[in-house]
Amino acid sequence: MKLILLLSALLVSSHFSSTNALTEAERKYAVEMLQNSREKLLAELDGLTATQLNFKPAPDKWSIAEVVEHIGLAEMGIGQIVQQTLKAPVDSAKRKEIKVTDEQIRLVLTNRTGKVKSPEIIKPTDRFPEIKQAISFFTTARNKNIEFIKSTQEDLRNRYWQHPATGVIDLYQTILLISAHCERHTAQIKEIKADSNFPAN
Repeated sequence: MKLILLLSALLVSSHFSSTNALTEAERKYAVEMLQNSREKLLAELDGLTATQLNFKPAPDKWSIAEVVEHIGLAEMGIGQIVQQTLKAPVDSAKRKEIKVTDEQIRLVLTNRTGKVKSPEIIKPTDRFPEIKQAISFFTTARNKNIEFIKSTQEDLRNRYWQHPATGVIDLYQTILLISAHCERHTAQIKEIKADSNFPAN
């Protein structure tokens, strides 16, 4: 009986040690990035009037309201990509295809000197009559992503997808990318607010 219990314990131990769950440092870093980028975005939106939210620096440029819509759609969409990709088997051999580090993910996404064309599916189309609806859409998706990274025991390092700006990345890097994407467009909002024609109220 003792031998059976010992073998069972060894099997359980082997099962958990063979899974590549996130380290506590990785988990903490991702959560902090997601929380900080969320708060920075919300701070930039605080107190803006409808006129300010709908101001466009140029006819072919997005307004702040459109930027917020885009951020929310990307937040939900990339989160769904993570969940869908979790259904794929782990594949450590594919790691050699990753060409960017965790740190470079943020640098690539927040660098606004390089323009990236938005996929049609996450382009703003005035889906939300009021900014509070767009903000709620974003925060609901962001909070869901935060709760996921706080608790998941899935192997995020050995499942992958390809992002147009970074190439192949693993799912942990994808969570970092979600935050960096928000930072990128928060910077865009700051640029709009700094425009010489931005309305005073």
